[in-house]
Amino acid sequence: MYNVEFTIREPRISWFNKILFSALFSGFCVFVLYIFKSNGVYHRLNKEDTEKVIVFLILLLGILIAFILPIIARHYIHLNFTHLKIRHSYSIGPLVYREKWQNLKDLNYISVFHTKNGYEVNLWYKKHEILNLFVLDDFNEVLEKGFFFSEKLNIDLLDARKRGHHKRINKVIYKETGKVEYLD
Repeated sequence: MYNVEFTIREPRISWFNKILFSALFSGFCVFVLYIFKSNGVYHRLNKEDTEKVIVFLILLLGILIAFILPIIARHYIHLNFTHLKIRHSYSIGPLVYREKWQNLKDLNYISVFHTKNGYEVNLWYKKHEILNLFVLDDFNEVLEKGFFFSEKLNIDLLDARKRGHHKRINKVIYKETGKVEYLD
């Protein structure tokens, strides 16, 4: 088994999302109870309609889970820099789903670019595959953390804040002085 050397966590889920999901799920349960209670709709249906109602309820539950679960699930990215492994996990309260460890292959570079939400740091691998690591508001903090990842993974750090003007950062100078200079 591989040890987790670094974990990136999504922010906590807001109370509004938790309450919304709870209300929707409670509404679904009340609807099911209404259908199946002793003098409810279910007992007045013929066999063909009963099957349709059950299929409808299963589909409704599937839709509820498919659309609401990603909103309340918290995503974690676990990295092992020693063995170049990555694992994603998702949690909803005490329930946790962990994927298997995967190899980080064909790593290209770490990029830092500006979005409407702040500065985003991505890991580029294979030819054009992207793993969004995190988004922060402060450029200096993002650059420092991007530098950390590029050092640990032994890959280049790219400043892509301006569209079409992507420049590789000279990591030696940044490490020594903390100033950003670009490789030509």
